[in-house]
Amino acid sequence: MGYPYGPQQGGDPYAGGYAQPGYAPDPYAGGYAQPGYAPDPYAGGYAQQGYAPDPYAAQAHYGAQPYPYGAQPYGYGAPPYGYGQPRPSGGTAITAAVLALLISLVTCGGMAIAMVAVTSLRNPTAANFAPAAGGLAVGLLWLLGSILLFRRKTAGRVILIVLSSIAVIGGGIATAIGASGSGEPAAGLIGGIVGLSIPLLILVMAAAPSTGRWIRAGRQLAYPY
Repeated sequence: MGYPYGPQQGGDPYAGGYAQPGYAPDPYAGGYAQPGYAPDPYAGGYAQQGYAPDPYAAQAHYGAQPYPYGAQPYGYGAPPYGYGQPRPSGGTAITAAVLALLISLVTCGGMAIAMVAVTSLRNPTAANFAPAAGGLAVGLLWLLGSILLFRRKTAGRVILIVLSSIAVIGGGIATAIGASGSGEPAAGLIGGIVGLSIPLLILVMAAAPSTGRWIRAGRQLAYPY
């Protein structure tokens, strides 16, 4: 078998009847009949009667051939997302991150206004700034959790689950106490439920299994192997 750039390394360059320097070519190589003999019908890897053909006869002098068209051997691992597998939806994660971002903006803005109001007092003390500073820290945590979840980080999911759980529990207790001590318990209860709806929705969205799958899919896209 001839190659366009000469014989392959390791092969016999004179196989198949090609002449060596100083010798005439062998006219009977490759299975052609010599005078007085019938041609060899099984030369070149063709099957004998009752036997399957030898698929490696033509590769006897050239060793194992590479995988065709860049094919990879079996057992290389499952392909990452984007190669025949559906990508997980990030609807729950993005919704939780957007709601947390809104809460952080409202909280940080309100606490900043409260701190400005404290500075207008005659003799403000550290105790006057403490509630506003604490609220500002909570708002920054909401912002941090939102940004990390947007970046598909598990830490962002954990932060939002913890903050929303605290908000739901604390808000539920405050709503129950306010409704029992007010003259109009129904109005206080309705207001408390409306206020708890957003952190409860964030908790459900952040803890949803689809949010975890979306985060893991981001890791596989970044590190497919």
